[in-house]
Amino acid sequence: MDEGINNPLAPKALRLFLILAFLFVLALPFLYHPAPPVKEAGLTKAVVGPTRKLVIITPHWEGIRREFSRAFAAWSEKNLGYATDIEWLDVGGTSDAMRYVRSEFKRVPQGINVDIFFGGGVDPYLQFKKEGLLRPCPVPAGTLSMIPATFGGIELYDPEGEWFGACLSGFGIIANKKVLQILKLPEPREWADLAAPPYFTWVGSGDPRSSGSVHMAYEIILQAYGWEKGWSVILRLAGNIRNFSRSGSDVPKDTALGEIACGLAIDVYAWRQVAEAGPERISFLLPEGLTVINPDGIAILKGAPHSELAEAFVAFTLSEEGQKLWVLRKGAPGGPQDYDLGRMPIIPGFAAKFGKDAAVPLDPFLWKSGFTYDAGKGSQRWNLLNDLIGAVLIDNHRDLAAAWDKVRHRGPDDPLFRELTRAPLTEGEALRLAREVWPQPEQRSRIRSQWAAEAKNRYQRLREH
Repeated sequence: MDEGINNPLAPKALRLFLILAFLFVLALPFLYHPAPPVKEAGLTKAVVGPTRKLVIITPHWEGIRREFSRAFAAWSEKNLGYATDIEWLDVGGTSDAMRYVRSEFKRVPQGINVDIFFGGGVDPYLQFKKEGLLRPCPVPAGTLSMIPATFGGIELYDPEGEWFGACLSGFGIIANKKVLQILKLPEPREWADLAAPPYFTWVGSGDPRSSGSVHMAYEIILQAYGWEKGWSVILRLAGNIRNFSRSGSDVPKDTALGEIACGLAIDVYAWRQVAEAGPERISFLLPEGLTVINPDGIAILKGAPHSELAEAFVAFTLSEEGQKLWVLRKGAPGGPQDYDLGRMPIIPGFAAKFGKDAAVPLDPFLWKSGFTYDAGKGSQRWNLLNDLIGAVLIDNHRDLAAAWDKVRHRGPDDPLFRELTRAPLTEGEALRLAREVWPQPEQRSRIRSQWAAEAKNRYQRLREH
């Protein structure tokens, strides 16, 4: 006979189980709510005298936060009569920061007690402006006159003043020359090289659902090669990836350590590893004609509690004094003190003025892209592309890698090869879904699950063929 029926403690145990299960269900909304930000402040404690507070949410790394805190505190004390103590909110990567901002505005539509959104490329600002989450910021005419309105077909600032490029970012390939020599593999020169069969398990990528820079790399591949060929490259590249790390900064670190041979990287993380390990060991390149350089933005959020000070910070960031922090080597007059930031300036010819004191080896305005990037298209399908990559590549990565290992030595005309590398849907259908369906959570979730199931079935069929 079942021991639980005769056990007098069984009803109590069952009741306790039901209570715990009920409490777990109640807690689910809170478990999936965006994590509270990590607040970092007190970076200007050495300043003596009155201070005022500014609140900034950013995916930028610690070096940028600390250098801008120090420099702006000194600038504001000199020009405004008081120093500024910046409270930095850190919730993770760009996508995490965007989710947090949207969640907070949904809860408090008039303002979220955050002044500025800083970093993350250009797409967050296009989306936030469309959603009415930004407010215009006046910038001195002399400062704005130094910045071109567009570069490579991409706006460098919003014509209505709701966002501005604070610096420029390039997206390319980082490689460990020593590891490639041991593997007898050539240095990759373009995105498609990362998809070649010999690189199996030696490629790295972050997760575009949490990293805006990684997301941008995948969007660039799709636009540079075209949707159909771009997906063929992405599927094969993903098959070569050892694992998807959460942060875009992990790939350059893992490459420098030799955990992987090469991977997708944004310039700011890549050049830090080149500087630390040396160019004879680590290389970084922008695939010729197949990538873009775009602005890394800054904007004031709607309902900013310290709006005048926020305007001053934006103007400082765009000024020559602010641009020196990006460009100069640490210790150079007017540059950063403790960290090399190594970013490309938003002002043409600016880095060339400093010669050996410049930490950036490339003048972005002399570099030419081979295609015109469509920022509007990229912004429109941002969330859909994250979900599509998550469902098709990341959530099914083990099956994808096994399937790719099965067919990677077959020719591109082989039916199994073509089956693995076909786009999961047409570009027109993707844009329609992004426009009409993706704002509806239930339908979005249903389609995302359908994509994941279809991808899993496809990879398992190819594995067993």
